[in-house]
Amino acid sequence: MSAAPPISRVVLLNDFSIARGGATTLVLLLLRLLRSRNVPVTMIVGDDGNNPSFAELGVDVVKLGQAALLGGNPLRTAVSGIDNRSASAVVSDWIDRNDTPGTVYHVHVWSQILSPAIFVPLRKVAERTAIHAHDFFHACPNGAFMDYRKEERCLRVPLGRDCIGTNCDRRSYAHKLWRVARQARLFSAMGRDVPWGKIVLIHEKMIEGFIRAGYRAGDLKAVRNPALPFVPERIAAERNESFFFIGRLEQEKGPQDALAAARLADVPLEIVGDGPMRAELEAQYPEMTFHGWREQKEIGALIGNARALVIPSRLPEPFGLVAAEAAASGIPLILTDMAFLADDVVKRGMGIACNTQDNAAFAAALRELAAMPPETMRRMSERAFASGMKLANTQADWVDALLEIYGELAGRPPAADRSYGT
Repeated sequence: MSAAPPISRVVLLNDFSIARGGATTLVLLLLRLLRSRNVPVTMIVGDDGNNPSFAELGVDVVKLGQAALLGGNPLRTAVSGIDNRSASAVVSDWIDRNDTPGTVYHVHVWSQILSPAIFVPLRKVAERTAIHAHDFFHACPNGAFMDYRKEERCLRVPLGRDCIGTNCDRRSYAHKLWRVARQARLFSAMGRDVPWGKIVLIHEKMIEGFIRAGYRAGDLKAVRNPALPFVPERIAAERNESFFFIGRLEQEKGPQDALAAARLADVPLEIVGDGPMRAELEAQYPEMTFHGWREQKEIGALIGNARALVIPSRLPEPFGLVAAEAAASGIPLILTDMAFLADDVVKRGMGIACNTQDNAAFAAALRELAAMPPETMRRMSERAFASGMKLANTQADWVDALLEIYGELAGRPPAADRSYGT
C-alpha cells in the first residue's frame, strides 16, 4: 500500500501557511509526509505564504497574500468571504498553466480567505479533486450542525426553510444569514452534478450530516486523523490526582463546565491552553492551575501528573485529537456524550461519557474516577494505553490512506462535460 502512487503532483489548497488550529497543523503534517515519500507538492495558500519550511521541503508556493476574515472593510470582507474572485483567478491560472493528467488536488480550509469561489475553477479538474472536511462547513452554514442559541444538536436540512428561519448562530441572526448566503454560494460553486473525486471526512459519524445536505454516499470516505501519544510509555494514572483540560479557552470547548464540575467534586483541575475566556476563568477559579498554551513536548512533560483528561465540548466534535493522544499515553477520559468518539471510548473501557453540561453529572463522573481503587484505575489506564491509537490513525497509515485516494483519482478518466456554469 505504501508503493509509489501513480501521481505526478499533489496540489494542497489551504487558507493558511502557518498553523492557527488543528486543521492547518494537519495540512502541514501532510505536506511533510508527502515530501518524505518524494511526492512533488504545490501549496496554494490564501495568506502571504511566509512559512520557512516550504523552502526547506522544496515545495512550490502560490500565495494570495490576503488576511483572514474579520479584518478590514466590513462590506469588502462580507463579499470576499462569499466569493473571493482573486482566489478563484489564482487557482484557475495555476490549473491552466500547470495541470497534468497525474496532478491531484486536495482542498482543506477555505472558509477564512479562499472562499467557495475556488470550487468554480476546480470543476475543470473535479474528478481529480479531494475535499477534506475537517468540520461540517461543507454541509452546514455554521459548520457544526449545532444550534448555538439552544446549545443542542441541529437535525435540520441545510438551507431548508427551517434552517434559514432558525437563528442558530452564536453571534447574531444577521451573521447566520450571511453564512446561509455563503453556503448557497458553496453549493452553487460545487454544482449539483459535478463529479468531485472524493469528500474525505474525519469520522464515520459525519456521513449522515453530509447525506442530509445532499451529498452522495459513494462520494464520501472517512479517514480518521493521525495521532501521536504525548509520551511513549504508559502514564501511571492510578498514582495521580489531577484532572486535565487541554484546549482553547472558549465557550464551545466547555472549560467553564470542567472548572465548575471540578469545584463541585472538590478535585484538582489543570488547564492547558489559552483563549478569550482565560482571564475570566483564572479570576473565577483561583484554586485551579492554568498553564497557558504549551507545545506538544511541553504537554508531554505536564501530562505525567494526569489521572484523567476531560473533554467537555459543547458541540458534537467530529474528532478529538487530544482524546486519542491522551488515551494512547494511558490517560483515561471523561468526555461529553455528544462526542463522536464517546461510543468507542466507553466500549473499549477507556473512560466515561456523560452530559458534561450538567454540572452534577459531570462532577459525579469526576468523583467516580477520583475514588476509583488503584487496581481498577490501573486497568482502565492500561486499556487506554493499549487501545488509544485505535481511535485514530498512525501518521503512516493516514498518509497511506490519502495516497490510495490520490491514486484512485489520478487513474480516473476525465469527465466529458466541463460546462458546469458559474
